[in-house]
Amino acid sequence: MIDPNGAMPKYYQLANILRQQIENGDFQAHDAIPSERQLEERYNLSRPTIRQSIDLLARQGYLYRVHGKGTFVSPPKLQKGMLELTSFSEDMRKRGLTPGHQILEFGYVQPDAKIRKQLEIDDPEKQVLRIKRLRFGDDIPIGLQDSYLALEKDQTITREEMGEGGSIYAILQEKYGIFPTEADETLEVTLATKTEADLLQITEGSPLLLNERTLWSQDRKAIEFVRILYRGDRYKYLVRLTRQG
Repeated sequence: MIDPNGAMPKYYQLANILRQQIENGDFQAHDAIPSERQLEERYNLSRPTIRQSIDLLARQGYLYRVHGKGTFVSPPKLQKGMLELTSFSEDMRKRGLTPGHQILEFGYVQPDAKIRKQLEIDDPEKQVLRIKRLRFGDDIPIGLQDSYLALEKDQTITREEMGEGGSIYAILQEKYGIFPTEADETLEVTLATKTEADLLQITEGSPLLLNERTLWSQDRKAIEFVRILYRGDRYKYLVRLTRQG
């Protein structure tokens, strides 16, 4: 129950109660939570306090609203292991989702200094293939992926080869025998710009997980630098730690 004299704000107490009910399975994905009137009567709270709780849980990815219908429980976040070297398409299929994409930009560009460094390019005139895509899982926008590929002159990837849910990793393996074997990866939190928010169908300023990865092939050649912006309400990373000794 809500402690009216507690140090924790009432809206936060209610958010914790609802969050625990969701995590305990009292509510399943896409179930409607009690109405504001029901929560008001059950917990003796004001409507503004209840709305503040729901707003918090919506920002954290636990709830979503449907205009004119109510507030519902979000499906679980997609989870990716920190030590897994997989493509976005592989991630989606492992979770029973159908990967898809919309190509936003496709063509050769002059990389900036950071990308040249990551791809170990000495020639300042060398161009790289840029493929920028909006990525989907079961037709729901999940992330924005911006890939830069350092290919040899006789190596090409066409827009048509990418297909509807094309995996760059699969094309590199099947067409050129290039196998992604190692990567350096960084993670940080950022906020969605208006353009990013519109593409991902979220509110401007929503949290995003920025993943930057430099990928090496089996012969230790840097072949891709990629930036991926994941929706913070739909994606999380898992790290398993062990204690030695």
